[in-house]
Formats: sequence, C-alpha cells, structure tokens
Amino acid sequence: MSRKTNPFRLGLFVISGSLLLLIALVILGAGKIFETTVKMETYINESVNGLEVGSPIKFRGVKVGSVSEIGFVTDEYVTSEESELRYVYVLGELNSDIIKSQEGKDLMQSLKREVKRGLRARPVSLGLTGQLFLEIDYVDPERNPPLKITWTPENFYVPSAASMMSRVEGAVASISETLEDINKAKIAEAVEDVRNVAQTVNKFLEKSDAGELSRSLTGTLNEAEKFIARINVLLSDPKVNSLMPDVASAAHSFKLVMDSGSDDMIVALRDLREATTSAKNISGDFEMYLRSPKGKDTLNSLSRTLDNIGEASDKIKDAATRFEGTLSRVNVVVAGQQGNIEAILDNVRRLVENLRELSSEARQYPAGVLFGEPPRKGRAQ
Repeated sequence: MSRKTNPFRLGLFVISGSLLLLIALVILGAGKIFETTVKMETYINESVNGLEVGSPIKFRGVKVGSVSEIGFVTDEYVTSEESELRYVYVLGELNSDIIKSQEGKDLMQSLKREVKRGLRARPVSLGLTGQLFLEIDYVDPERNPPLKITWTPENFYVPSAASMMSRVEGAVASISETLEDINKAKIAEAVEDVRNVAQTVNKFLEKSDAGELSRSLTGTLNEAEKFIARINVLLSDPKVNSLMPDVASAAHSFKLVMDSGSDDMIVALRDLREATTSAKNISGDFEMYLRSPKGKDTLNSLSRTLDNIGEASDKIKDAATRFEGTLSRVNVVVAGQQGNIEAILDNVRRLVENLRELSSEARQYPAGVLFGEPPRKGRAQ
C-alpha cells in the first residue's frame, strides 16, 4: 500500500531547492552584478565575420571587457560621406578596474593622448575556429591613421586598425596586381630582345678580328690620353689662374646688373609687349585698308606714279649721258681754242644749273615734270 504524499514536505523541498539555486547564482554572479563598466565604441572598415556579441575584448592578451553590440554606423549616427556607410559599429563594455585612477574628463583626455600614441582596436582570430575577439593594442600611428568620421562619438572612442587577415588579403592583392603588371609589361619579350642583342654582339665579336679591335681601342685610348694631356697643359698655364677671378668677378657684376635692372627689364618687356600689340593692330588695319577698294585704287595710282618716276629717271640718265658727251667735246674745243674758253664755261655752268633745277623738280614733283607745272605754294599766314 503506497504512502500518502505529504504536501508540506514537498513544498519545503521545492522552496529549499529554489533558495539554494538562488544563493548559488548570487555567489557565482555577484561580481557581475555589482561590477561597473565603461562603454567603448569603435568603427571597423572591413568584414567582422566571426565577431559576435559577448566576444572578449583584450588588451595585450588580457581580457578587459566584452562586445555588447554590433551593427552599422548608420544605425547610430547620421553620416555625410559615402565611405562612412561601410563602417561597422562595435560597442564594448570595459571593466572599470583597469581605469580606477581616472574618471570623467580626465579619462577622456588620457584616452586621446593614448590614441595619438597609437592605441587602436582591431579584430583578431582565435585560431582555426574562425572566432574573433577585439584586441586593443599600440601600433604605428602613421601607418594606421584613424578612420575619417563626421560625427561626435557618444562613448569613449578608440580608432580601429586593419586586422592581420585584412593585411594579408591586401598583400596578396598587391602581389597579384604586380604580377599582372609584369605580365602586361611583356617581360618575356624584353628578355628575348636582350638575348637577341647579346647573340648579335657575340656573333660580331666572333667574326671580327680581335687584333684589329685591340689596335683600334688602343689608338682611341692614346688619342684620349693626348687630349687629356693637352687639357692639363692648358689648365697649368698661370694665365688660367688669373683668368678665373676675372671670370668670377664678371659673373658677379653681371648678376648685380641683372638684379638692379630687373624692374627696368620688366617695364621694358611690358612696353615691348604693348608695342607689339599696337604694331599688330596697325598691321591688321593696314591689311584691311589694302584689301578695301580704296586701298586697291591707291596701289594702282602708286604703281602709275612709280612708272612715271622711272620714265623721268631714264630721261635724266639720257641727259646726263649727253652732258658727258658735251664735256668731252668741250675738252677737245678747249685744247684747240683757248680764247673762247670762258664763254663756253659760262654756258656749261648755266646748263648745269638748269639740270640741277630739273633734277630737283623731278624729285619733288615727278608728276609736274611730266604733266605740268608744280602745285602752287600756299599763302603765308
């Protein structure tokens, strides 16, 4: 016959078990319950596959906190740059035991100093499992600059650095690009060209006479040696030593002249440019005038005038020729008739004066000589 269950004892057992379980939880998690934490955030510009909420945060291998939130920057802040859309937002909680000595603004200033020294956060693999944890450590600040952000972080901010896997992938990509560039550069063809050149030189040396080449090289070296000897003789001349200071002084004087006259040269160049522009404008105007009907008429008139001047010059030349014949005859007459020499000379003088007047009028008024009297002189004012 079965015993009857005692409800009091059963209730007492359940209550006692619950109290024991609660006491165990309190004992095991008392440190977590009463522990204070400091929030830290960072932004990562790469994949964080393997990093999960609860993953440890370590400082040089020592656990100092855990990851409490993973998302995107756009979920927390308003961004203005397209590159910021790719940032992954990671929020962690650090144990306050590691920063007991500093609080508030002092902690923020200290953190900024450490960031300038190279304090960075980066995801690190635990091994072959693929799990990641967030490591905080010091790196070269010049090679690992902070990501560009356009907002103010709400919590303590530690910039991120590229993970080792990301660097390996970058190095592999760089090597691949280098190999592609080498392939595009056609190195094999360049090597083949070098090989062909070497074979050509080798064939030339095999066909050439070694003695003849040696004699040619020896002669060339001898000529070079003689040339160097002549230069040494010239440089050893005492006049060269006295000439060098003069050259230096002349160069210094030229430099002073150039320095002192630089402003004048600038002004002169400016005036020359203006004169060139003016001459170009005048040339253009003159060319337009010559192309116009009036300019063409002027050229035709000038051509006719030049023809008339040419005819007048021919006539003057004929007159000069006749005058030369006359002088010859005068010489003959003078030799035979001494008594009439004065009368003949007087006639010759008058003739010369008339020719001079005719030549002067022909130069001043060529058209008047050919077609009529010269223009009347203006009245005196």
